[in-house]
Amino acid sequence: MIICLFRQVKWKTWRKEIMLGKIVIDLGKKIRIYPPDWPDRNIEIRPSDLARFAPQGNGIYGYQDPKKVNPFVGAPSQEANGGVIYFENDVTKQDFEALIRVLGIQPARSRENFKNFAAFMSEAEVPKDCGFIAQMRIVPKFGLRYLFKAITDDEYETFPEQKLDIADAFWTFIEYEKDRWGTCFDEDERKGLRGKFGGDGYFAREELSFGLMVENGYYNISRIWSRAWLVTK
Repeated sequence: MIICLFRQVKWKTWRKEIMLGKIVIDLGKKIRIYPPDWPDRNIEIRPSDLARFAPQGNGIYGYQDPKKVNPFVGAPSQEANGGVIYFENDVTKQDFEALIRVLGIQPARSRENFKNFAAFMSEAEVPKDCGFIAQMRIVPKFGLRYLFKAITDDEYETFPEQKLDIADAFWTFIEYEKDRWGTCFDEDERKGLRGKFGGDGYFAREELSFGLMVENGYYNISRIWSRAWLVTK
């Protein structure tokens, strides 16, 4: 694991070959996906660099590094919500929206307050090694301005809204991946999922599932990714 320093913040990264993911997913006109080289100015860490995870914290009392994998000490020290959850592909939209609220990604307030964000996407070259098939990261304009320094004060005030809020953007991603990879292990060969996570097509077969992460609660940075779990005999 490589540790990179950025404004006294530790950013955890994957291996370099995982960083160089390709963007092949097209969600049409529903979500404005920002390119990997955005913004067109020199900044130390780009919000499109999906190989790095934002640290927890608000920058006032300092940033906190994630505490290994122990769930008792791994919670963010200055946020009530957070963490990672993995779930099957049969989740209903109603249950997913409840999950989004519980995690604090989009509380039960006006949807209009959650449309000012940039979305970034990438797809893994080798899903088994990366642990994901495709992923989407949401960075609200607040994080773009004050964490990444990716936009100016003037750009903050005029930052364009998305057509969808965060919850609907994530749900669009889920629906897209379900259509692309299927929803049952018996579709693994026809949909092309077989073998991507080590399945042999007989004793262990891939079935689509998802991961969701609160990356930074203060700046409300979050990401969702598609993955596969192995259905075994």
